[in-house]
Amino acid sequence: MTLTDDGQTFSAGRWPLSALSVASAVLIFAVMQGIVLSLTGGVFDYPLDDPYIHLALAEVIAQDQYGVNLGEAASPGSSALFPFLLVPFAGTEFHRYLPLIWSGVGLIFAAWLWGRLLVEAGYGRAEWRWLGLAAAVLGPIAVMMPMVAFVGMEHSLHAAATLALLLGLHRHFSDNGGVGLILAGAFFGAAFRIEGLAPGLIAACALFLTGSRRNGLATAAATLLPILMFMGFLVSQGLDPLPSSVQTKLSMTDPGDEPGFIQLRLAILLVNLREPGGMFVAVLALASFLMWRATPLKGTRWGVLVLVIGAAAAAHLLAGQIGWLNRYEHYILVMTAAGFLVLLPKATQGAVTPLAIGGVAALILGGALAYRLPMHFFELPPSARAIHTQQGQMARFVKDYLQTDVAVNDLGYVAWQNDNYVLDLWGLASAEAREIRTTAPVPGWTGDLTAKYDVPVALVYDHWFEDGIGADWVKVGEFQLTVPGGFLGGYVVSFYATSPDTVAMLTGALEAWIPTLLPHSRFVWAEGMEP
Repeated sequence: MTLTDDGQTFSAGRWPLSALSVASAVLIFAVMQGIVLSLTGGVFDYPLDDPYIHLALAEVIAQDQYGVNLGEAASPGSSALFPFLLVPFAGTEFHRYLPLIWSGVGLIFAAWLWGRLLVEAGYGRAEWRWLGLAAAVLGPIAVMMPMVAFVGMEHSLHAAATLALLLGLHRHFSDNGGVGLILAGAFFGAAFRIEGLAPGLIAACALFLTGSRRNGLATAAATLLPILMFMGFLVSQGLDPLPSSVQTKLSMTDPGDEPGFIQLRLAILLVNLREPGGMFVAVLALASFLMWRATPLKGTRWGVLVLVIGAAAAAHLLAGQIGWLNRYEHYILVMTAAGFLVLLPKATQGAVTPLAIGGVAALILGGALAYRLPMHFFELPPSARAIHTQQGQMARFVKDYLQTDVAVNDLGYVAWQNDNYVLDLWGLASAEAREIRTTAPVPGWTGDLTAKYDVPVALVYDHWFEDGIGADWVKVGEFQLTVPGGFLGGYVVSFYATSPDTVAMLTGALEAWIPTLLPHSRFVWAEGMEP
């Protein structure tokens, strides 16, 4: 291996650090996709059914409406921009792959920006060559870049925007421009995820308070613009300004009845710190702060960058979520991790000291331990198989065999490329269902909704509703997944006729569908229901 240093970039042979970061992340991403194909017999799928929510929304956007059912406005997704990126190829089989493609784009950009930050922070110097190689090759894996991209959502694009913001700040405080990157990162960070508000606005305050007032105001405007546009768009559709999906998540994080603001923030903080990912983010932010206070960084402008990173981390830990395939915290994880690595050469004044070696090693090992990195090869691909086997087959049943309106509690696959009405009982695509479920549920309330919308069949996880199951519903049987693994709402889906009059229709469709079931699944008839 030939190692060279031209004073600006470092390369191992013909591979600069940014290229190494991209190659490392894409390789792991490709390996995981290959495992999925081997488990599903060559069929691609996602480890969550959430990408199909965005795909279903994109189909309706393509017809100049917004929601998952034509003629019924709804806001099932929290990303302002991502569903619009999925509009091309709506109605075709290729449409399914757009989330994968955009996740790959986000992964490549995020990994490249990671490597670029390393180079500009000093890892391109000859004496830092081995630390640079370790951070470039193993760093993206330690912060879950390929694993989060594997999910097929907007989170990789959000992480790339956050790293662009961080790189811009680094250049700004190095007196090397960076304002364009700051503005782009702030805008797209908020456009992809509402959590992007915190890094963008905190960066804007930092710029404003350190004398760059015009740039600070521009950054604040760039951050707020996509959110205000999205909220205005939702209101124009007759919807609440806050997406239904966000309101649903907020109801899930409420630890009690009408808690005070501080009580709620502390409760969320404690919940997040119980998660290894949340603790890892907190440790990285704290390590950067201590390094600033205890090294020559103290008294320099880099303290502002430390405070931006720390404040953004604190905002997420106090108000955000951790987990569910590690995607919610991904943007703040890459920000705190990259920020920590960027500060190391400055804290050691360019010398490769035990602090530098230990810092890089701690980040890589810390990520591996916090996220149990090897286990993701055994967990994520089987989850894609589970989605394909459960949600994919339910979608095929509804669209090819039942061919009528249906109620579900796990919106996504069933709604995509489905011309019939889909009633979302959980409430992502139904504000009415969400309000009932979260505020005043009464026994049998789901039956009231299916009767109101004349929906003849319901496919639900019983334990999600307990006594909320419709009083007139008739349980025909259970669709069971017989292989472990997968991030599912449950391994058993109950099939209900919502009134005795629709039992025959449902059993007839099931008779045709059951012989086509894939391995690792079965349908068990309820007592007395088998034809």
